Amino acid sequence: MEDSMASSLENPRDVLGGMLMAGIGGAFLWLGGDLDPGSALRMGAGYFPRILGTIMVALGSVIALLAMRQPSAGWVLGQTPWRGVILVLGSLLSFGGAVRGVGLLPVVTVVVFAAAWASRYARLRSALPLSAGLAAVCAFLFIHLLGLPLPLIGPWLTAGYWSAADPAVSTLAVSASAFSTIAR
Repeated sequence: MEDSMASSLENPRDVLGGMLMAGIGGAFLWLGGDLDPGSALRMGAGYFPRILGTIMVALGSVIALLAMRQPSAGWVLGQTPWRGVILVLGSLLSFGGAVRGVGLLPVVTVVVFAAAWASRYARLRSALPLSAGLAAVCAFLFIHLLGLPLPLIGPWLTAGYWSAADPAVSTLAVSASAFSTIAR
């Protein structure tokens, strides 16, 4: 049954990918349907899910329809690019786990560099300026313009963090002093 469906479609991978994208967009529309969209000047909580859902449904539908018209490239999946999978997933996980401790500038530099190296066409000459430039833009945008409380260079990269005799005691002392400041 599945083979007959795959053979009747011209490009089954793109058709299924387009349908998946349209389905995710439909889920955004459905789940965000109860939220107030507001207006373009005063955006509500439902504004972004509706815009994103509409764009995803439209693009997914176009991808699926165009894939049905193109000649088949076959259902060949080929080999999994493990280098790219590991580098992209690892960089995403390391960003989430290290942005507060290492700081935005170093983490974005390393994450963008790793993600650039996920491609087999990556070159050091293009990956280095890309990672440095995006790190600078992200630091300026998120810390200075938007005012997010992220450290540019985090505490894990300072000498004082590593020089304490007993990290548990120094962490406890910092927590106690912070609590006493808040309690006042």
